[in-house]
Amino acid sequence: MVSRFFKNRRVYLLTSVAYMGSLLFGYDTGVMGSVLALKAFKKDFGLPTDSSGFASSKNAYVSSNVVSLLTAGCFFGAITAAFLNERFGRRYSLMLFSVIFLVGAAIQTASHHAISMIYSGRVIAGLGIGGMSSITPVFVSENCPPRVRGRIAGLFQEFLVIGSTFAYWLDYGVSLHIPVSTKQWRIPVAIQLIPGGVMFIGLWFLKESPRWLMKQGRHTEAAESLAHIRCEAIDHPEVVTELAEIRASIEEELNATEGVTWKECLLPGNRYRFITGFCLMFWQQFSGTNSIGYYAPQIFQTVGVSKSSASLFATGVYGTVKVVTTAIFLIIGIDRFGRKKSLLCGAAWMACMMFIIGAVLHTHPPVIKSDHVSHASIAMVVMIYLYVIGYSASWGPVPWVYLSEIFPTRLRAYGVGMGAATQWLFNFVITKITPQAVNHIGWRTFLMFGIFCCSMGIFALFFIKETKGRSLEDMDILFGNVTAEKRAEDLERTLAVEKKELAHIEETVDDKGRAV
Repeated sequence: MVSRFFKNRRVYLLTSVAYMGSLLFGYDTGVMGSVLALKAFKKDFGLPTDSSGFASSKNAYVSSNVVSLLTAGCFFGAITAAFLNERFGRRYSLMLFSVIFLVGAAIQTASHHAISMIYSGRVIAGLGIGGMSSITPVFVSENCPPRVRGRIAGLFQEFLVIGSTFAYWLDYGVSLHIPVSTKQWRIPVAIQLIPGGVMFIGLWFLKESPRWLMKQGRHTEAAESLAHIRCEAIDHPEVVTELAEIRASIEEELNATEGVTWKECLLPGNRYRFITGFCLMFWQQFSGTNSIGYYAPQIFQTVGVSKSSASLFATGVYGTVKVVTTAIFLIIGIDRFGRKKSLLCGAAWMACMMFIIGAVLHTHPPVIKSDHVSHASIAMVVMIYLYVIGYSASWGPVPWVYLSEIFPTRLRAYGVGMGAATQWLFNFVITKITPQAVNHIGWRTFLMFGIFCCSMGIFALFFIKETKGRSLEDMDILFGNVTAEKRAEDLERTLAVEKKELAHIEETVDDKGRAV
C-alpha cells in the first residue's frame, strides 16, 4: 500500500493542486449558506433579523439569489471551459479560471451594504468555479492509473466536502467569538482567496495531460509527461504500453469519423455516453443534497433547531459526517464495490431517509422559537446525518468519477463539460426553488426528494455500466465503439510504432529525461 502510494505520489500531488478548485466549490457554497444565517450579514444588507430559517419571504428571496447566482455563473463557466480546455489544454485553462475566481471572491469580500456587489461577485466567482469543475476531473482522470482511478478521481468530492465543512465550522466559530459586526461575515468570505491563490501558484509546477498532448500530435511531450507522472523511465514497458493504447484509441476515433469531431458524438456508443452523463448529473442534483448543503443552517432551523448558533453547530457536524464518510468510501469502497452497486444502494438508502424526515416533520412539526429541541427534531437531525452518509458513499463522489472516465480522449473535454454544465444548471434550479419550497410546502419538500431518489435508483439499475478497474481506453470496448479483437490488433500495431518513436526520443534526451 505504501509503495503504491509512493509510486503514485506525483498523481496525488497533481490531484491536490487541481482539486483546490473543488475545495473552492465546497467552501464557497458552504460559507454563504452559513453567512446568510448570521445576524451581522442580515443587518448589513437590510434583511429581517427576527426570523429564522425561511420564515421570512425576503430572507428566502435573497438567500435563493445569493446561492443560485453562483450556480448560474458556474453553468456558463462549465460550458466555456469545455472549449478552452480542448483548445489550450488542461493546465492553462485552469490557470485562467483560477484568476477569474479570485476576482469574484475579491468583489464579494469588498461588498458593503450593497447586495448587488454580493450578487455580481457570486456570478464572477461562479464562472471560475464552473470552469474548474469542468476541467479538473478531466485533468486528474487522464493522469490516473486504472487500478486506483476511482479513489483518486473521487477525491473531487472529498475536497468539496472538506471545503464546505471548513466553511461551516468557521462560520460557527465567528458567530461565537466575533461580535455582531461587518467583520463577522467578511472574514469567512475573504478566506476563500487563500486556496484560490494556492491553486494558481501550484499549477505553474505541473505538467500537461499526456492524453491531451498526444491528441495534439505532441508525442515527445506526451511521453515525457506520462513517464514523469508514473515515476518511470520513458522506455518503461508500462509507459510504452499506455502510450500505445492512447495512440490506438485516438486513431480509431479519427478513422471512424474522418476527423470530424461532432460526428463522433452521434456514434451509438458515444451518444449513449453523453445521454448517460447528462442523466447522471441531473439525478445527482435532484437527490436533495445541495438543498441541505447550501441551506443547512436554515434547514436545521426548519426541523426544529431554532437557535442560530445551534443550527450552525448542527451544520458543522453535518459537514464532518460528509468528510469522514467520503474518505472511508474512497479508501475502501469505490474501487472494491464499483460504480453501479454503490449508486443503487445509495439511492435506496437516501430515499428511505427522506421519506422518514418528511413523515416526522408532518406528524411532529417543531414549535417555532422554542428554546427546547424536541425528540422529533432530534430524530430528524439524525435522519439528515444518515441521509448524507448514504450520499457520501454513492451519489456524491461516483458521478464525478464516472463522468471523467467514460468518454473517449477526443471527446472527454466536451463530455465532462456537458456533465458539469448539466450539474450546474439543475443545481441552479434546485437552489432557487428550495427556499420557496420549504416556505410554501414544508414537509412535502422531503417527500419530493425521496421520490426523486427512487427514480435515481431505477436509472442506475438499467443504464449504468460498470467501469471499475478498466483503463480509459477500454471504455470504447465497454460502450461498443470498437470490438476487443479490433483493439488488440490496433494495440499490437501502435506498440511497434511507440517503441520505434521512443527509441528515437531516447537519442535526443539527456540522462534526466529532458529533451536536448
